[in-house]
This record gives sequence, structure tokens and C-alpha cells, in this order.
Amino acid sequence: MAKNQKTYDYIIVGAGGSGAVLASRLSEDEGTSVLLIERGGKSFNPMLYIPKGFFFTLKSDKLTTTYSAEPFPSGYAEPWQRGRGLGGSTAVNGMMYVRGQQADYDALAAAGNPQWGWERVLPAFRAIEDHSLGASAMRGAGGPVGISVPEDSDDETVRLFLESAEKAGWEYVADLNAQDQQQIGFTPSTIKNGIRQSTANTFLWPARRRKNLTIATGTSVGLLRFDGRRVVGVKARQGERLVDYTARKEVIISAGTIETPMLLERSGIGRGEVLSKAGVALRVEAPNVGERVIEQHGVATQVRFKREIGHTLALSSKTKQLAQGARYLLTREGPVGTAGYDLMAHVRSSPEVQRPDIQVVATPFGLDFSAGLNPSEEPGMYLLGYQIRPNTRSSIHISDASPGSSPVIQANYFQDEEDRRVTGAIVDRLRDVTSQEPLASEIAFEEFPGREVRTSEQVLKFAHSPGSTIYHAVGSAAMGPNDDDVVTPDLRVRGVEGLRVVDISVLPTQVSGNTAAPAMAIGWLAADLIRNA
Repeated sequence: MAKNQKTYDYIIVGAGGSGAVLASRLSEDEGTSVLLIERGGKSFNPMLYIPKGFFFTLKSDKLTTTYSAEPFPSGYAEPWQRGRGLGGSTAVNGMMYVRGQQADYDALAAAGNPQWGWERVLPAFRAIEDHSLGASAMRGAGGPVGISVPEDSDDETVRLFLESAEKAGWEYVADLNAQDQQQIGFTPSTIKNGIRQSTANTFLWPARRRKNLTIATGTSVGLLRFDGRRVVGVKARQGERLVDYTARKEVIISAGTIETPMLLERSGIGRGEVLSKAGVALRVEAPNVGERVIEQHGVATQVRFKREIGHTLALSSKTKQLAQGARYLLTREGPVGTAGYDLMAHVRSSPEVQRPDIQVVATPFGLDFSAGLNPSEEPGMYLLGYQIRPNTRSSIHISDASPGSSPVIQANYFQDEEDRRVTGAIVDRLRDVTSQEPLASEIAFEEFPGREVRTSEQVLKFAHSPGSTIYHAVGSAAMGPNDDDVVTPDLRVRGVEGLRVVDISVLPTQVSGNTAAPAMAIGWLAADLIRNA
């Protein structure tokens, strides 16, 4: 894919949810040369295109990178995992396509980021989407990314749960992205005709033969190159070979919430005391690089059934997985071709709150965490709930000046009083459904957290030991109108010229749920900002 030149109009670092979209759109102009750099591989592994393949790809250090957060007081070092290769995390994630709601984007605009209000973001989503429910004022059709939402299920477990959820006051809806209310439905997923839709096969494969687009895989960017205050390129490594690339117009960092602040800091852009401690000379004081990180943290419940229901044991052994895999290869159907989580809900932590503040995802089988992430050999159901818009801040910084060194991730949860209140209510909200008929009569017992966990404080303790990070961190290079915001509303890095950040790290807040869809929209809209500069 790579050509032998070293100078391009634009250099994009990172080919994930935003970078791949941006590279595709910028290279639509035949007169614009684009270099897309990705440290991972070319993403040809067939497991990357099988929806349930993420049970296997998440275990691969060639397809993912797993970072370790600083240990909790209990001693547990939480893993923060990201995709590695073309498509980034969109190639290995749970495929949930949850865009966020109008109120969240309008809040971004009201905070001084006018380019990111709903009137601009919604058209970007609609342009990206090829939705199985068809086009509407809230959905797109004919776009590059297939989005599928099942309209029914033959799984008895799913039907039992939906019936019980509606009795608990969770209204069933066909399209969970279309309104901001307490609701449940089938998970909108980046799947089309049984094939995972990553930004690699939806944006890069159609664009890769363009003569003006160069894709350099297996290439790690260590430092930004400067001419005075202007960023003019990058220093990279390809195997044992060092190479300098030059940008005529801009360098664009799309490396994600973890790697983006580390590249900035290694290049001298960041908080003075952090850089000094790491042995990096300060070039630009940017106090919030790597700060103000917001991550969601989940609380899980799992119930064991009295009998085998529906497809609860369809993937519970290697033999069954092989059988279902063969079925998938022949038909593109069956459990292997479905979403990471079959059902999703948005619920209110209490009747007093105006908008849903908890997201719930559900699988119609239990999970076994004793040896990684595997389907359980016992019939059951797994439910995970997490606060949609937490406030507690974390941080991500370099540990030293060496490219490739591990980050220092300080993962903080539940320090804010509202975060504690909402998270403390999650298990009760899940039990609102599991205690309803017809589901309740099928449950033998609650496997975890167990009925001894009842109070809000007990739930918080369970959530922190260790609970589950959701891999949705944002904010490490957050946008805003103030001098201490890392990037401007048009995503330019303050204090330097010729440098932007275009990835999920620019979001200063969570936008109601997941990050893959917003990452794509950021890449899409950034192309317009860059073209119109």
C-alpha cells in the first residue's frame, strides 16, 4: 500500500475510528496527498470480520494493545485495551453503534464549541450510516457503514427479558438512537450481512487504491518534528528503520485517548512538571494534556437459570463454537454473526432524573471470567450497567521520554457524589427486571454480585473490586474555547501551528453511551474543518 515518497500534504497518525475516516475523506481530492500511519498491521485476519470473533481477537497482542492502569487500593491493576491495526478499536470492539443524544452535543456547542452542535453532528451520522431500518430524519441509508438492528429474536431468553423489562417500565423501541428516554431494544451494531463493519473495510478498503493515499502499517510514530513553533512532520520507526516524514500542510494525531497525549508529551507539549519528571524538554505549556480524562465503569449482574433456555449454551464449549462457526460460514447467521450484546437499555437511576443516566447491555448467556472472556458452560444471562455521563476525572501521562514506553494511567471512579449515587443504583435497576415475571421464575439464583449486596455502598464496593472499565475514555486532549483547553473547537493544538488532534480524546464529556460512532463522526466533520480552513 505504501509509496516511496516522504513528503505529503497531510500526515495522519492512527488509522482507527477517526483517522481512517479522515484519511478516506481527505483523499477524495485527487490533488491532495495523504499519508496514514498505523503502528499495527493490515487487519487481514478473518476473525476481524466475524462479529463474535471479538471473543478471540481481544486475546491477541497482535490485534490489540493492553495497557495497565495504576493499581487500585486492592492491588488490582485494571486493563485498558485498545485495537491495534487498520480500523483500530472498531475492528475488535463490541460493535455497539450508539451515537449519543442531541442534548449532549448541544451542550458541547453551548460550552464554546459551535462546530459540534446537533445540527452539524446529525448530518454526519446520517451520511456515515447504511441503516437496516432505512432512512429517516434520524437515520441514514446508503452510507459506507452498515448498521443493523434485529427486528425480532428466536431466542427465548431475549423474549423473556424483553417482556420482563417492559413490566419494569422500560419501553421497547425499534431504534435506540432515535430518542432520549427510558427504553430497551435490540442493540444497533456495526454489522452488515453478517460481517463486522470496521473503519478499515468500510472506509479504507474502498480508498486504498487511490494514488494520493499512502497507508503505512507497522509504523510507530515516536516524535513530532518542528520548525520553530510549526509542526512539519513526524519521526517514525518501521521495524529497525527510522524514517522522517514531512507534511506540507498539517500533521493530524488520531491515535486515541491513550496514545495521543503521550505523543504530545514526548514532543514537549504538556504539563511542565509531568514532562520534567519524564525527562522531556518543555516546548509548549499545555496543562491539560493527559488530564480531565473521563471513563465509564460498569457493574455486572449474572443470573443462573434453572434450565437451558433458548441459545444460552450455544457457545459454551469448543465443539459448539466450531459448529456455530461452520453454520456462520455457510449462512452468515446464528449466534456467531450477532452483536456483542443482543439487548441494550437506557434507564433512569431514579424517577426524579429527567434523562436516562444508566446504560445496560445484555447477553442471552452467562460469561466465564475465570480464564479470560468466555461463554459459560451453565445456562444464564449476563447484564452490565454503567453510568452514561460520569464526572470523575482520570489522567494519562508518559512514564519517560522513550517511544513505546508504558503510560501512567490513573483510573479514578466514583469520586463525584453524583457518580456514587447513580452507580450505587445500578444493581437495583437490573433487579427491577430480573424480579419480574416471566423471567423471575426461570432464575435459580443470582451468581453475582449476590443477594448479600443490597445497599448503595455495597454496590459501589462491588463495582470497585474490580468492576469493569468500558473502554470509552475521552478527554485527554479535550477541545474548548479557553486558553488551557488542549485543542481549539476546530481541533488545532494550542501553542503550535500545523497540528490538530482528530479522535475521541477531544471530547470534554461523554456523549450518552459509546465512543465508536462519535469517533467516526469526529473524523467525518474534521475533514470538512480542514478542507474549509
